[in-house]
Amino acid sequence: MSASLAVPEPADPPSGGKNPIVFPVVGAARYFDDWGDPRGQGRHAGNDILTTWRSPAVAAEDGKIRLWTTSSRAGCMLYLYGASGTTYLYVHLNNDLTAKRDNRGTCAPGVAYANGLKTGSRVKAGQLIAYNGDSGDAEGTYHLHFEIHPNDGVDANPRPYLNEARRLLFPVQPLVKPVTVGVKGTVTSAGGGIVELAITSYRVWPGGTWVTIPARTLELAVPVESVVDESLVDLILSPTRRTLSSRKWKATKVVAFTIPTPATLAVSAGEPGALSVDRIRPG
Repeated sequence: MSASLAVPEPADPPSGGKNPIVFPVVGAARYFDDWGDPRGQGRHAGNDILTTWRSPAVAAEDGKIRLWTTSSRAGCMLYLYGASGTTYLYVHLNNDLTAKRDNRGTCAPGVAYANGLKTGSRVKAGQLIAYNGDSGDAEGTYHLHFEIHPNDGVDANPRPYLNEARRLLFPVQPLVKPVTVGVKGTVTSAGGGIVELAITSYRVWPGGTWVTIPARTLELAVPVESVVDESLVDLILSPTRRTLSSRKWKATKVVAFTIPTPATLAVSAGEPGALSVDRIRPG
C-alpha cells in the first residue's frame, strides 16, 4: 500500500510507550523498518510483518472495524478505527482455503476475517479480527502489511509502536467464559510462590488445540492450593526463588494447567501474575 509521497515524521508510541498497542500478529513474526521504502506504486506506507499462513491478526486497541475487499493490490484488508483516534490498516489477509496458496477463498469471515465480524463491529484490544495470508500483490509471501495513521491522518512509522507493543500468547476472548490454559516447557526459575517457564506450546480451554510456538518466557503464580507433583515439590515450593543452575534441576520439563480465569488482555499476554497454577507435573 502507498500514500502521499511526502514523508511525515515518525510518531512515538501512544503515551510515550505507557499505553502500548497490542502487537497485531499472534505467534511467530518478524519485521524490520521498511516504512518509507520505495515501491513500484510509490512509498511504502507501513511495515511488513512476516508471519505464517492463517496466523491470528488481532486488534491493536479497542475500536470499530471496516472491511475492505475491492483493492486488487491490497487483496483482503480491513480498517480498525481505534478508540484513541488512531486508524490501523491490516492488508494482505488470507484468501486461501489450503496452505497450497490456492486463492480459492474469498474476503469473507472464516477465511480472511474472524467469524461474526462485519463492517461496524466493535472489538476489544487483542481480539481476533482476521487471519494473515498473501492476498493481493503479496502472493507468495505470507505477511501482514500494517499501517498506523495517528488521528486518522497521514501514516506514521509503525516500528516504534511495534517495538513497544504487548505481544499476546493467544487472542483475547471477550465473550468466552473463564479459560484454562495448558502450557508445556522447561522450568527456568521457581520458588517464593512463582514458577517461570520457557514454554514451547500451549492450549486454551474451552475448545482449542495444542499450539507450538517459538520459545518464550511465562511467569505463573503458585498459590498454596496448587497441586504439585511430588517429584517437583522441592523445586516448585521452595520458600525462596532460585534459577536452575544446579545439576539437579537443570532442564526440568513440565506440563502446567492454570486456574480458570477470564481471558483478559493481561491473561492473553501472559503477564507476570496474571495466570496461576492449578496443577503441575513433569512433562
